[in-house]
Amino acid sequence: MQVLDAFVMNLHRMLMDLSDRQAVEHFHLQLVRSLASGPDKAHLAVKGGCNLRFFFGSVRYSEDMDLDVARDLEPHLLKEKMNRLLTGAALKAALRPAGIELAMVSAPKQTETTQRWKAELRVRGRSVALHTKVEFSRRPTTEEAVLGALAPNVLQEHELLPLLARHYPLNTAIRQKVQALVGRRIVQARDVFDLAVLFTRAGGKVDALASERAILPLAIERAMDVSFDDYQGQVVAYLAPEYAVTYQSREAWDALQAQVIEALERATS
Repeated sequence: MQVLDAFVMNLHRMLMDLSDRQAVEHFHLQLVRSLASGPDKAHLAVKGGCNLRFFFGSVRYSEDMDLDVARDLEPHLLKEKMNRLLTGAALKAALRPAGIELAMVSAPKQTETTQRWKAELRVRGRSVALHTKVEFSRRPTTEEAVLGALAPNVLQEHELLPLLARHYPLNTAIRQKVQALVGRRIVQARDVFDLAVLFTRAGGKVDALASERAILPLAIERAMDVSFDDYQGQVVAYLAPEYAVTYQSREAWDALQAQVIEALERATS
């Protein structure tokens, strides 16, 4: 009876306290669990903000989820797999205890290089739907990815059992983030914040960027271009309230920005 009471209390807490950011993340986590347990798991790798959040202790929630897929998994096979997962009973059942319903799914982009799904989530007790995207980028290989355990604090937050999934390790994640900072049409504050998280995890080491020296001057320039207003809208708005208090000030942003610029400058020498 005590075990049942504890389960009911935990379920009640999730239904009452799940924020919009957590609800989207819960969907991402349940989808990762489904993908990581399937026969094609070796072809997939979590990257970007979800990689940092799930494996490197980032306190920033991600609006969308990005993964890489190896070319061995052909586009039509991935499309069939994702359509089965997103419309199947297993995912719906996994989302139900958190009060989440997958109300609508579309696949607006399906090319040889990029496959994207959009999802509309209905959360119990809310009148406005939440929206997120899941995007796969096709690569020659995902051999740089490693099998890792999701962060215990993230799993605990969502009342989920331990989970192993393929993702990009620290040095690869650093390179990917610098490439994203340089490659986006519009510079994003989240890339600077994410680099601060990664450089902290690396203990300030910048060895991972030896192969990226050609683009580091542009990376420094773009990191300097990010404004405090951009940071407030793109990063602080995606932090849990207890962390937003710590990171919302201009002083906090100035310190993060300076940390990243200094690390990039050290990597150029």
